[in-house]
Amino acid sequence: MIRRLFTLLLSCAALSVMAQDVVHYGYAPDVMAETDMVAQGQGANGYLAGLVCLDPSTDPVMERLAGHQILGVRCYLRADYKQARNDRSFIMHTTSPDAEPTKKICDFLAGWNEVYFDEPLTIGSEPVYVGMQVYEQRGTSHPFVSYGAASVPGACWINLDKEGWINYNNRGTLLIQVILDDEAAPIIDNMVYAQVASAPQTVAPSVTFDCEVYFNNYTNRSVNGVQLQMLGQGDETPYTTEVFFDTPLAPREGRNVPMQIYAGSETGVSQWVSLSVSTIDGEVAQEACPGLSYHYVTKDAFQRVSLVEEFTSQSCTNCPFMIYYLDKAMHQYDKELVYITHHTGFANDFFTHSGEDELIYLFGQQYSYNPAVMYDRRVFTGEIAPVNGASVAETTPYTDAFNIVTEMLAMASVDIEFTHDENAGTIACSVSGRVNSELVAAGVDAYLTVALVEDSIAVSDKYFQVGLDDTGEGVPEDLQSSFRHNGVKRHVFTAHAGDLLTLGSENEYSVSFDAVEINPECNLDNCRIVAFVHKVDKEDMNQNEVLNAAQRWITGTHSVEGIESDDNDVRFVVNADRTISPFDNVASYRIYNVQGKYMPVRSQLLPGVYVVRYVTLAGNTATTKVVVR
Repeated sequence: MIRRLFTLLLSCAALSVMAQDVVHYGYAPDVMAETDMVAQGQGANGYLAGLVCLDPSTDPVMERLAGHQILGVRCYLRADYKQARNDRSFIMHTTSPDAEPTKKICDFLAGWNEVYFDEPLTIGSEPVYVGMQVYEQRGTSHPFVSYGAASVPGACWINLDKEGWINYNNRGTLLIQVILDDEAAPIIDNMVYAQVASAPQTVAPSVTFDCEVYFNNYTNRSVNGVQLQMLGQGDETPYTTEVFFDTPLAPREGRNVPMQIYAGSETGVSQWVSLSVSTIDGEVAQEACPGLSYHYVTKDAFQRVSLVEEFTSQSCTNCPFMIYYLDKAMHQYDKELVYITHHTGFANDFFTHSGEDELIYLFGQQYSYNPAVMYDRRVFTGEIAPVNGASVAETTPYTDAFNIVTEMLAMASVDIEFTHDENAGTIACSVSGRVNSELVAAGVDAYLTVALVEDSIAVSDKYFQVGLDDTGEGVPEDLQSSFRHNGVKRHVFTAHAGDLLTLGSENEYSVSFDAVEINPECNLDNCRIVAFVHKVDKEDMNQNEVLNAAQRWITGTHSVEGIESDDNDVRFVVNADRTISPFDNVASYRIYNVQGKYMPVRSQLLPGVYVVRYVTLAGNTATTKVVVR
């Protein structure tokens, strides 16, 4: 009964401007991105009704509005529903979804509708449910619209075919508002609502986590920035931070903003985090409804970094074609991905390591082939093994797979430390972390794989690659010029299938590896240490998924002193909100702190030194140092 919309933005925004003199209040914005709009309905003939709940006991705005009048309902529909003649379309208000409502029979037009009750309703201390009903028709299906980017508690009640009301907490906020008397205007003229809109499935207590926060500007003016207060369950004092919008938040606009939020100190499956805006552009704001979200807070909450593995060969004709689009998709993706290749499964070559063919078991009973790719070694629906064939001339299938695996729970933490002895030409490393307690209690063994990996190895007589001379239909013109051998394992510290981890009393682990000599052909500026914790089961392909991964660059993010940009025409700037962004056009970029940890590109960074690795429009990879004051 849900359908994503892509065509309503202009009409929605324009109609909201037309009605800006109306005093109205609700949890859905007037102006929003079209991709955040979701159509609600069943797609068939039948009654469809929707309500939002405005409760003075939980909403201080409604408490302040006591004694004021609700004159009518402002609502949005996707098509005309002129059904008044048979009493099928109307607005309504009630004190409970199950109580008999007060109705106003009316016709609806596509877009925003403003319909007034015959008798105004005076706001008191009881909850008010307001909404509408139509008879949905197959030819004009999914008539209602919700703002899908945020789900405000009580803001999406739906009744299909009069079978009963259901309060949905995952379908967004219905575009339903109440029309108030003119005297109510000063009570709601200086508010911004805030709520966590999307977040990891689990978070750790008393630390920040990356998420998106939904801001709804109730004012009739643009907002440049707000002071945001966040209070987590178990905490007594809220944490306060300043939020500056990249572009001003327009009047009545709703927008999701990537940022970091503090979780409370109390652990549990459903712990709340409450957000509120205390100042707007430096002025004290009116109190809005607190934005509540609920999270699984646990010490076993780990931020996932997904592993992308490719089976390839220098003799694989189709591999360059696949790598071109896979690489493009990884550069465009806005979360960190760890990439590594296995030169086995089809034909061994110069990059193949002894014993590497042990990984061919991941193909299951199928004959091994190249090119093939794995995403956290997950077996996708309809597949029988974690390896997937890949030869499409687009990035979407890869991005779709990234989105699936990066939303999975991380079941371990992975931290890498290393020592690079330049004089001896050696690298030693250690990997530590913790494995999820529930996983350990279930008797599942965890394995660790660690390797030194090199990227951007240019094609040469020694490092040849077949398939680059293909000029057939659909082959990218820059395939040959842009191709590089990436993710090449220069040394594997563990067995290729991983080493069994020995865990401590708190399910922690720490493994140190002796120094190894670095191949003098390696360009250390393009080298990184990759580590991942995973399960191993050669009989059941579903039991090989990666619990978590990590990587550390040998140079750049470790020794930042003296780093200069490889492209003097590209500059990066530190914005007022302590985010880093390119001043000049680049194809993509990623930010790391001095410990090598990936920082989301929209992160509000603490003062310090950061390293930006970026890809120029010409396809060249470069690194530069940025200082955040």
